[in-house]
Amino acid sequence: MNNDTHWYIKATRFAQNHFSWLNRNDSKDNSYFTEEYIQTLRFSGLDVTKNNILTLSYMVAFLSFIILFSFDSSIIVLYYSSKMNIDLLTIFLLMTSTIFLPLIFMNLIASYPKVYVQYIKIHSLGDIPEILSYLVMYLKLVPNLENSVKFAARESSTTLSKDLRKMLWDMEIRIHHGIHDGLTAFANQWGSWSDHLKRALHLIRSSIDESDESQRIITLNKALDVGLEGTRDLMHEYAEKLHQPTLVIYSIGIMIPLAIIAMLPAAGLIGLQITIFQIFILYDILLPLFLFLYIRKILMLRPATFNPPSIPTNHPDLKKINRKKHFIIAVFIGIICSAPGFLSLLLPSFFLLKSSFLSQLHEIIPLSLLIIWGFSLSFAYYAYMVYHPVKKIRDSIKQMETEFSDALYIMGKRISEEKSPEESFHYTSSMMKGSDIAQLFSHTAYNLSAIQTNVYDALFSKEYGSLKYIYSDRIHSILRLFVEGIKKSQKSVSISIIKLADHLKDLQQVEKKISETLSELTSTLKATGR
Repeated sequence: MNNDTHWYIKATRFAQNHFSWLNRNDSKDNSYFTEEYIQTLRFSGLDVTKNNILTLSYMVAFLSFIILFSFDSSIIVLYYSSKMNIDLLTIFLLMTSTIFLPLIFMNLIASYPKVYVQYIKIHSLGDIPEILSYLVMYLKLVPNLENSVKFAARESSTTLSKDLRKMLWDMEIRIHHGIHDGLTAFANQWGSWSDHLKRALHLIRSSIDESDESQRIITLNKALDVGLEGTRDLMHEYAEKLHQPTLVIYSIGIMIPLAIIAMLPAAGLIGLQITIFQIFILYDILLPLFLFLYIRKILMLRPATFNPPSIPTNHPDLKKINRKKHFIIAVFIGIICSAPGFLSLLLPSFFLLKSSFLSQLHEIIPLSLLIIWGFSLSFAYYAYMVYHPVKKIRDSIKQMETEFSDALYIMGKRISEEKSPEESFHYTSSMMKGSDIAQLFSHTAYNLSAIQTNVYDALFSKEYGSLKYIYSDRIHSILRLFVEGIKKSQKSVSISIIKLADHLKDLQQVEKKISETLSELTSTLKATGR
């Protein structure tokens, strides 16, 4: 998990080079960091030290204090230059923000490695079915535990596979005495986050000791079922827990601000003077900051079942996008639209008197509003022209992923009838005719029949493979499993992909349930927002 390009590593190096004078006492390191924090830091793979983290935290607190203090000073100067009296509430809000916000930022930076590790572990839970499928499929074909782990670590690109590779390396340098000890350590490492992964790994390990072949297969199937059902149950649990947090977000983000705005006229009747600046502090700083931290906490607890597809820029439909051209056009649109607004602010009397049209327009809407419209239109144009094709490709891939479970089930049944891969792909494409996934299977069948290539090249060839422009880790990993399994046993691979098809369908139902659970609340949020 080590990554020198990670922003946190770059930030700590910058802080160490330019703000090391903020943290000259190295003895503070041990008093601030617990043993649990140190273990978390090791697990994160971030190439930073405790001293680096403290220095970065102090730098963020120091810079944020300077910025907030400068902001406070400018506000006070503005009040006095306008010959307005600054009230105690405004002073209190300024002082509170200046004192506590740097401390909050410092704590967020210092605790980031823990948040990062939690994010890795929670989002790695969605990778469990893939890893277990690799292990189980290989062991059904060849009952060698060490080779199955090497196969899973080699074929998968998930976070769990990286930890498997590290476990294999530790075994090579004798940190673990054999594959059984290494797999046990790996299971215990992830056991606190995923009990079903731990149980599944122990079942896989115990299957090697089974003398009866049928009992070994039953144990392996049980291990896969435990992993699949555990992932599904995690999503069910998350869906059940979403209702109350969403109500809190709705209350704090919409209802409370609307209620405060409604009560502002009444505040003047009882002698309270609420200024625009106080409303700005509350609405634009404090409430958004609280909502950001709360929503971030909720999303951190969401187990990822499916990772969203990542579309590279070398896709044929994206190569023709000229970002510089669209940027220049967007800037031109922004300038044309906002020019009257800027001119009306710079030369209000001259500009409005000389142009009768703009004078009439100014009576309908403030010309300064055109500045906001100019920025909005330029941003909207650039975003649509550059990112709409990406969204179109991503939506197509997501649709293929939705249809993939049905196609996988059909192909698994066809393979179980001892049909050839070519015939199975062709039959599946005909059964799924009219869907996006049918094109993938049809292309694969064409490669097998017309080019007379093998199954791997028909799917994964960089020149003509049917998956060349299908950027779905889910589809890639399952079809890679199929390719490896079909070399050794059609019966075993058919059973495995049918189970995976059922698992994908279950997880899709769970995600659908989450959407339905939130639909009533989200529709209310959208209606209120409009």
